[in-house]
Amino acid sequence: MAGYIGMSISVNAMEAYANGKKPVSSITKEDILKRGISEGIDFFRWYVKKYCRSCEWHHTSAKYNQTSFYDIEECCNLFKKAAIEKLKSIYREQKKPKSDTSIDETPYYARIEYSISTYSGSRKYLETYAVIHKCWAYFHDEYKKKIAKKRLLENIFSLLKSIYLDQKECRKI
Repeated sequence: MAGYIGMSISVNAMEAYANGKKPVSSITKEDILKRGISEGIDFFRWYVKKYCRSCEWHHTSAKYNQTSFYDIEECCNLFKKAAIEKLKSIYREQKKPKSDTSIDETPYYARIEYSISTYSGSRKYLETYAVIHKCWAYFHDEYKKKIAKKRLLENIFSLLKSIYLDQKECRKI
C-alpha cells in the first residue's frame, strides 16, 4: 500500500480519482454530462451499481473500508449502448414503495446478531436479545456496556428469531 492522505483516503485511491475512476457515490451530474449523458444522476448511479463491474477497489476512511471504484468513461459508454427505455421501466418498478412494507406497530422480542466497530478498528459480531418496535431495536450492548437504540435498516443487524409479545410483556422487558 502506498500510504494514506490524512485519515480518509489512500494514495492509490487519489490516483484512481485522477485517472477518472470513482466510487458510485462520488459520480456527479457533471461527470456524466461531460460524456454526453443527460439522464438523471440517480438513474445513472443505479445503472452503474446494477450493470457495471468495478475496475478496482481501494481503502477509504480511518477504518480501511474497501470501496469499489468504477471507470466513468467505460460506464458511460456501456450506458449509451443500453436500452434506456427498458432500463427506466425496471428502475421505476424497483423504486415503487411496496404496500406490505408498512412498519409494524406491535413491539416484539427477537434474538439479533449485530456488529460493532471496536476501538482498534476491527468488527466484532455479538448476539443478544432486543425489543423491536417500529424500525428500532433496543438492547443492551455487551461491548460498550450500555443500553443501545439502533435502526433496523442499518447493515449491522440480522434478526435471528422473532418472538411476538403482547404490550404488557414488552413493558416488563
